[in-house]
Amino acid sequence: MMPLPINEILKEEITKLNYTLIPPGFQGDVRSVRLLQESLAKMIDYLGEQSASAQGLTKVITTAERLRNSPSYVLYLLKDAAANNGKGEVIGLLKVGRKHLFLFDSQDKVCEVEPLCVLDFFVVGDRQRHGYGRVLFDHMLQDMQINPSELAIDGPSPKMEKFLLKNYGITKLIRQSNNFAVSPSFFTQTGSARNASPDVADAEAGRNKRTPDNAAPERYATPEPPAPAKLEVKPSPEMVSKQAPILEMARPTERPSTLEVGPPPPAAMGIVGAPSPAPSSAGSVTSRPDSQLTSRGFFDMKFYHNKLW
Repeated sequence: MMPLPINEILKEEITKLNYTLIPPGFQGDVRSVRLLQESLAKMIDYLGEQSASAQGLTKVITTAERLRNSPSYVLYLLKDAAANNGKGEVIGLLKVGRKHLFLFDSQDKVCEVEPLCVLDFFVVGDRQRHGYGRVLFDHMLQDMQINPSELAIDGPSPKMEKFLLKNYGITKLIRQSNNFAVSPSFFTQTGSARNASPDVADAEAGRNKRTPDNAAPERYATPEPPAPAKLEVKPSPEMVSKQAPILEMARPTERPSTLEVGPPPPAAMGIVGAPSPAPSSAGSVTSRPDSQLTSRGFFDMKFYHNKLW
C-alpha cells in the first residue's frame, strides 16, 4: 500500500495531531481512515528516528505507537507544501504534554507542578537556521496559550538552549535530577507552582533525609499515643485457697529413678505354705536350674510374658 502524498494528508502548514492520528477536519470512510493512519504512522516514525539521531539519543522517543498510548500528548507537524515536486514534505515536529513533576528552584525549594513539557523538538537538518523552528514553536505557544518561561524542557540539548536564548531571551535553564529543565522565572509565574510536602518531595526526587534519633516529631507527624498504665493485682486469701487444689492437681508426679523387680511371694507362684529359701552369704536366694529367679534372687525377666509397653 503506497503512502499518501503529504499535501493530501496534511491540509494546513502546521497540523495538530493527538492519539487518534486523524487530522482535524478529515472526513472519509473506514478504508480511507486506515490508509491515512498508516501513512501518518510511517511519517512520524521516520521523523522520530531522525530526531533521536540528531540529538544523540540511544532510543527513539517519538513514535506513532507511543503517541497512540499517550492521550495527553500533542504532536505538531510542520510541512513545506512546495517541496517534493508539489507533493509536500514534513520538515519539523514538536511534541508536548503535561507531566506531574517535583522541581527544585535556585534556593533548593521543592515545588509540585504539572507543567506543559516540551518532549521532542526537531527540524530537518537542511531546513535549520531558516526560521522554521520559530514558526513551529510560536504556533504551539499560541495554541496552548502559554508563555515560554512556563514550559519544562525534557533533556534540552545545547541547540535547544541556544534556540531559547536567541528567540525568547531565556538565558539560563535550571536543570533537575529528573532530566527536565526550566527557566528561572518558571517558579515566579502565577499559579505555575505550589509547595510540596517535604517527605513526598524527597521520596519523588530521590533525596534521603537523615533525622537524629532524639529529634522532635515533625510538623506533619502524628504524636505517638501514651503507653497504657500497668495494673497490679494482688491475690486475696480466697483466690489462693481456690487455686491451691488446681496447682496440686497440675503438679507432675515424680517418677522413680530405678525400677527393681524382686522375687514374687510363694503364693503368687502357686506354692502355699512353702518355706522361703535361705539367703546365701551374698544376700541372694539360691536358684535352681528350673527356677525363674536369678542367681542373686531377682525375678528373671525372660520368664515374664506380660507386655511392659
